[in-house]
Parts: sequence; structure tokens; C-alpha cells
Amino acid sequence: MSLEIRIIGKGCFFCDQLYKIVQDLIAELEVPDAKVAQVHEMDELLEYGVVNPPALVVNGKLKMMGRVLVRSRVRKAIEEELGSGGGGSGRGAETPPHRGTEED
Repeated sequence: MSLEIRIIGKGCFFCDQLYKIVQDLIAELEVPDAKVAQVHEMDELLEYGVVNPPALVVNGKLKMMGRVLVRSRVRKAIEEELGSGGGGSGRGAETPPHRGTEED
């Protein structure tokens, strides 16, 4: 199962921390063909409607935005895509993205 994961933000501390969490989870979940990228272009922020970066996009679906440093929530977002067969049909998810904080 292939995953394309994008961390969209401005390159802030929270973006970097989310990137590290995602890299750790990819190794832990043994998804060697996952592609993980940090994106800093404003066009992508606007395309996905991100108002509170960083945002986590998995297979083209906005999964969460805001300070999403809660490892369990990031893991759940990745596992949802692994279980759904992926496909990346475009923007949006079936459920609204989580706008989390560190305390969640």
C-alpha cells in the first residue's frame, strides 16, 4: 500500500515536529513506499483551505490542521488511509479535519 503524505505549512516548529512524527510512524507501521513531503507554498495552503497550519494531507485528503502534535491522532489518520486502500481521489475527507492542539 502506497501513501503520499504532505505536511503543508510555513516551515514552523510545529511543521517540523509533525514531519518527525510522521516519519517515525511510517517506520513503525512498516510502510516503506510512503512518500512524505513538507510543502511551504501558499498555493497549497489555499488549495486545501488551510487556515491554521500545519496541515496533514494523506493521499490527497486533508486529515487535520492546526498544531497536530498528538501522535495517536496522526497515527489514526495514517491508518485510516492504509485501511481504505488509499487512492487519493482529491481534496477533502469524509469527516471534517481535526483542528487539534497539543493538549488533545
